[in-house]
Order: sequence, then C-alpha cells, then structure tokens
Amino acid sequence: MRRSRPLSVSGARRGAALVEAALVVLVFLVTLIGVFDLGQIFFIHQTFVERVRNAARYAVVNTYDETAFKNMVLHNQPTAPEGRTSGIFGLTPAMVSVSQFDSGTSEHRVVVAINNYPYRFFSPLIAGVFTGRSITLSLPSEQP
Repeated sequence: MRRSRPLSVSGARRGAALVEAALVVLVFLVTLIGVFDLGQIFFIHQTFVERVRNAARYAVVNTYDETAFKNMVLHNQPTAPEGRTSGIFGLTPAMVSVSQFDSGTSEHRVVVAINNYPYRFFSPLIAGVFTGRSITLSLPSEQP
C-alpha cells in the first residue's frame, strides 16, 4: 500500500501562481474588450458627427433637397451609390432627418440630425445592441 505524499511547498506555490495568473488574465481580457467597446463608441459617434457637419455645410450652400442632404450623411455624396440602401455603420434614411426653419427670412436655418442609431458591444457582460444619443446640427442659411 502506497502512502500519498503531502504536496511540497514548491508544488503548492506553483498551484497558487496558476490561480493568480488565471485571475489576472481574466481581468486583463475584460479590460481589453471594454477598451475596444469604448473605442468603438467614440469612433462611431465622431464619424457620425463629422457626417452631420458635412451634410449641414452642403445644405447651406445648395438649394433644399432633402434626399441629397440625407445621402450626404449616409454616403458622403449627394447621390446614393448603385445598389446601396444603407449608409455607413448601418445607418438608414429613416435614422436621418433634415428640416428647414424660417424659410424666406433672415433667420433661415437648416437642421440635420441622426436619431436612433445602433451600437453593438463586444463585451460578453453587456453584449447587445444599444441606441446612441441623437446628433443634431443647425446652421444658418441664406436663401439664393
């Protein structure tokens, strides 16, 4: 009959190091995926802000054409490319709104907005699709 030997001190240390390493790797991976999620949020939001700015600038120097202004947000050009129904990061024309206020007066304004655009998170803890905050820009315009 063999007797089992108690673990030596060095064997117990190796086991503790393995458990500690597993915990550190887990925390590191959760933090890394969280950084990717935040980076994605900032990148998409800033891209949408820039698209709204470009569309508003285009709107104030051209005659009012809601479709062309929406296409500036969706595709960064006044006409939609052949066969494309959605824009950058899955934007649809329903998510983009363009309006004008006080037409024919010195207070004429063009307002371009993106509403209800989706974010998809990578983190397993908060995985899913969430709706971003509205992005709205209003610029004064002179009627030709």
